[in-house]
Amino acid sequence: MRMKKMTIGALIVLSLLAVGVWDVLWGLALPIWSVYLVPVSAAAIAFEAWGGIVAGGAAGLMLFFVSPAARTWGSEILLGWMMGFIGWGGILGYLQWQARSFKEVSQKLRDQEHLRDALVEFLVHDLRSPLTNIISGLETLLVSTEDNLAPEDRELIELALIGAHRLLTMVNSILDLRKLEEGKFPLYLKEFNPHEAVGEAVRQVQLWANQNNVSLQVDFAPEVPDKMVADRWVLIRILVNLLSNALKYTPSGGTITLKVFMDDGWVHFSVKDQGPGIPKEYLERIFDRFVQVEARKAGAAVGTGLGLTFCKLAVEAHGGRIWLESEVGRGTTVHFVVPLYVSQFEQVKETIATSTSKSTV
Repeated sequence: MRMKKMTIGALIVLSLLAVGVWDVLWGLALPIWSVYLVPVSAAAIAFEAWGGIVAGGAAGLMLFFVSPAARTWGSEILLGWMMGFIGWGGILGYLQWQARSFKEVSQKLRDQEHLRDALVEFLVHDLRSPLTNIISGLETLLVSTEDNLAPEDRELIELALIGAHRLLTMVNSILDLRKLEEGKFPLYLKEFNPHEAVGEAVRQVQLWANQNNVSLQVDFAPEVPDKMVADRWVLIRILVNLLSNALKYTPSGGTITLKVFMDDGWVHFSVKDQGPGIPKEYLERIFDRFVQVEARKAGAAVGTGLGLTFCKLAVEAHGGRIWLESEVGRGTTVHFVVPLYVSQFEQVKETIATSTSKSTV
């Protein structure tokens, strides 16, 4: 690095001398300042502020002592040119220093973010297996002792199952968010029945809904066919995340409505709750995990900052779109559309390939 700097410095000195010789022997066809500014600018870019100032001073002295044209000017004009060279070199060098400092800080932040993500993934990854075992054990216990359980014991097991399912959803979201952001999340696209997928999503949150005394209403439009192409389990996870988020804020005795209908050849899903709603200033940015943290601090009805972010990335990985409608005091409705027909299968694959290529650039 030191040798490289010395080489650059020597080239800048030679370029200054070359401009001076050119000026003395042949004169400068261009305005004098525009030619002398070339090595001054190069010094400012290479050596930042101090390099620009030194090169600017040297250019001013050369103009003062060797330029035939400059000899006809007064000392005040020459002094002004010298200060201009120094000022230009200093300002350009300062801007270069700022740019380098910003780049270094950005790189440090990226490194810290990668380290944080790696640590979180390492810690969270090992939670999935024991959580799955806990859920399986509790469900088996609930079924095998159903006739012998007292109501209060059954309620305790159901509450434990609700908490375990919510924690497993969060763990899965943490592990999959980075893959989705990098376009490396695998999608297993195949035909399945959307009615069955929606039924599975409702089944996973039904226990929680019963505990909260909230009704889950499913409205399937008759034109929705029995087959669609997508990743079935990812679609179920999207619906579970949206239903879970709605359950957090719908009051006891309320209703959550899940609608499925066709929208210009796409399957349109919507989940409507009866919660407090979200302020307008957060609607456009609510799918960003950091904005959700900000919104929660402000008292807005949003989740942990993981669920909606996962939903957005998962829907977009399918080539779809997700958006939100909300009004304070009147609840929130989350909409998303995904492709349906097998003829759109190639379009979905192209969308995923494009997302992957962008993330690797």
